[in-house]
Amino acid sequence: MKIRCMHNSLRLRLQKSDLTILQKTNNVSENIIFGPNQVLTYQLQMADSLDHPEAQYQQNTITVRVPTPIVETWVDTTQVSIKAHLPLSANNTEGTNQLHLLIEKDFPCQHQEESGFADTFFELVNDEDNE
Repeated sequence: MKIRCMHNSLRLRLQKSDLTILQKTNNVSENIIFGPNQVLTYQLQMADSLDHPEAQYQQNTITVRVPTPIVETWVDTTQVSIKAHLPLSANNTEGTNQLHLLIEKDFPCQHQEESGFADTFFELVNDEDNE
């Protein structure tokens, strides 16, 4: 799973193997180690108790939770992404009122060797019906 943060947006890109783990355990996570006792964890979780996606940052961990039915539809179809605009609290000092969340199936990079394609969603690259 890859993460990209830009301005007030968060994007997660998952490979096929990530989706397999998510389906089996309801959670997939990665760590970025910056040094001793300096680890950033980011994770995607399926949640039966939610009506809409949510994201939080606590104790060096970014957790994105998505309702199980939304994840199941996304995993089982050619749908490429899950999008959400999450409202932020009114006392937000950054002047923004939303966190833009995008969770995507990972496509192969054009410069990647063919051996790396197997764990990406290369078959959806030219499918215009999967937005």
